[in-house]
Amino acid sequence: MQPVPKSPTDALAIYLDPASEEWERDYAALMIGGLEEGRAALLATARDSNESAMLQQRAAEALSFAWRDMGVLMTADISGFLPPALQEIRFQRGEGPPFEPR
Repeated sequence: MQPVPKSPTDALAIYLDPASEEWERDYAALMIGGLEEGRAALLATARDSNESAMLQQRAAEALSFAWRDMGVLMTADISGFLPPALQEIRFQRGEGPPFEPR
C-alpha cells in the first residue's frame, strides 16, 4: 500500500507505479492533471485497453478538470479514447450522459 500523496509529484509517482493498487491510482489521478507529465499519463490511460473501465473514466474526468482550467476542454484532442473515457469527456463537455459502469 502506498502512502497518501501530499503533492501532485507524489501522486504522479503513485499513479505510474505498477505496484500501486487501482484505488490508489484512482485517487492519485485527481491530483496529477496540473502536471504536464500527469496529463500525459492520464491520456495514455484513457487510450489503454489494458486499463480498467473505471480507471479510464477517472483519467478522462481528471483530464477534463485540467483542460477546463487551461481553457481547452472543448477543443482538446480525444482521438483514440476508449468508450468509458470518451463518454466521460462528452459528459464533461455537455454532449452526453455520464459514464455508468456496467
